[in-house]
Amino acid sequence: MNRDDLFVFDGNPDRVEDLTVKYHRISKIKPKEVPEGASWEYVTWEYWEELKIERENETLTHIKQIAEHCKQTNVYEVEGGVSNLLDAIYPEIFDYMPDVPDDIVDNLNEVRNYEIVLHSKHGEERQISGYFDKYGLPEEWADFIDKVYNFMAFYGVGELFNEAYYNKPRRRKSDYIFCDVVFEEGCKTYCYIADDDSYEVDDMVLVTADKDNHEAIVRIVDKNYYTAENAPFPVDKAKHIIRLVEDSEIEEE
Repeated sequence: MNRDDLFVFDGNPDRVEDLTVKYHRISKIKPKEVPEGASWEYVTWEYWEELKIERENETLTHIKQIAEHCKQTNVYEVEGGVSNLLDAIYPEIFDYMPDVPDDIVDNLNEVRNYEIVLHSKHGEERQISGYFDKYGLPEEWADFIDKVYNFMAFYGVGELFNEAYYNKPRRRKSDYIFCDVVFEEGCKTYCYIADDDSYEVDDMVLVTADKDNHEAIVRIVDKNYYTAENAPFPVDKAKHIIRLVEDSEIEEE
């Protein structure tokens, strides 16, 4: 309207309500040896994936069909988290497609296709399909799938598989608590003794440093229990952590 003092607000913005991505690959594999009398030349392997993100029930479901009788399903039910993920994806995200060169060479031994179906709050349905590669996918596919990957990766595979848990013994009364700390990111680590078990990795703590024992704030990057005999640094010469540093103290600096 050619006015600098006018603000316009959309009181009913559109948003993604649910989104489904289906992926299908067909690979023809030529074995090194073909049985005598066989009527086939290639072995065909079909593989499917499906990703479904739903705001209504706050779930992200990822399914892998690796073979006819081999299927893997992961369901992430995260109240508020799935909605936040969908809020970061705008309804038109898949509307922009790249230019496709006119000299594309198809690989007849491997075909990879996809289909995307997206429903928005205003009742719109968007369907996109094509070949699963740089020329066939929407331009913002990489940004979209990176958001999804980070969401899934945040929850990891669980503590059952974490060596830091199953291969670490509980502290004995005679053990010393040694924390490896760094003064700056990427720098050498130094050992300090913690006087209690309340400190954790990524905590910011106050220590004394150098010969003049000036105080410095450092970050804990590892924590382990040792007897006096197998400690990484002589116990009688090791310095001790003074205390935990609160976030507000760091912000003030």
